[in-house]
Amino acid sequence: MITGNNFYLNEFNTLIEVINNINDSQLQVCFIVDKNTNLIGSITDGDIRRGLINGMSMGNLASEIMQKNPVYITNDKSNEYAQQLMLSRKINQLPVVNDSGKLIGLFIKDELSTYTQSENFILIMAGGFGKRMMPLTENLPKPMLQVGGKPILEHIILNAKSQGFKNFLISVHYLSDLIIEYFGDGSKFDVSIEYLQENEPLGTAGCLSLIDFKIKTPLIITNGDLLTDISYRHLLDFHNTNNSDATMAIKKYELQNPYGVVNTDGIDIKSFEEKPIQISYVNAGIYAINPTTIKFLKPHTFCNMPDFFMNLKKEEHKTIAYPIHETWADLGRPNDLSDANKIKKKQ
Repeated sequence: MITGNNFYLNEFNTLIEVINNINDSQLQVCFIVDKNTNLIGSITDGDIRRGLINGMSMGNLASEIMQKNPVYITNDKSNEYAQQLMLSRKINQLPVVNDSGKLIGLFIKDELSTYTQSENFILIMAGGFGKRMMPLTENLPKPMLQVGGKPILEHIILNAKSQGFKNFLISVHYLSDLIIEYFGDGSKFDVSIEYLQENEPLGTAGCLSLIDFKIKTPLIITNGDLLTDISYRHLLDFHNTNNSDATMAIKKYELQNPYGVVNTDGIDIKSFEEKPIQISYVNAGIYAINPTTIKFLKPHTFCNMPDFFMNLKKEEHKTIAYPIHETWADLGRPNDLSDANKIKKKQ
């Protein structure tokens, strides 16, 4: 059992403070207490993402999103009982309270400081021409452009490796020899890398049809031009917990109208809005899919991910969104690359 105060907050803390707590503790959950440190609720990583997509903001209070009556154990119970309860309820963290309900500790299923190794494959799509990055990509594939002295592709691999992932697939097409020469079989990065060679561009989903061996576990897929600190493990947990067939990471995008808006009904003025903000969600270019869905792709046929998701939906497969609040940057244009390098220099 661990003790301390790094795994709980009070009901008046904000959502951004809960997110920071979960990120710092790496527990995927933050427990909520009242002013007397009595356990009153819990907020998981999944609760946060569902709250965001339902319109909550970073300023909402923990009390507005928390799940009440979390599973807990009293301090007179044995470690063996705690382990059995976690197994039966399929939970990885179990709060411990005293006889008055005060939160005094936490049982955890796994070690906090290290990730167990995952057998899931991560597919990185690196076959595009990078036309918007010209002339930088005239002699270099976009995923090989450097940020902080390393190719974007290397940042993606090292981030995933730090989370316990070791099996990588990279789809390649444009100037593929430069990628293969640099990364090889992955041994110099202590990972395993195989390549899907696109003889012609197949889109962001079509390359999946080139996988010629059986994959047994959900597959993580990411664009090769992203910089993000997303937890692929959290994405997988969300995907599995919701019994999804295909999960798409989405990012909140806010666009502020620079003018005051007049709402009318015909020629009658109804109301005014001063510089309203339009909120939408964009495809973040990161996915989790079940391997059984690959059969719905035609071999060697162009297909992009949005079309793939819609086809799965038509076939009545479960497709869901995974809202991300983590740092995320799509390096699509030269200015994006310049900004990313400036940020790296400051770190």
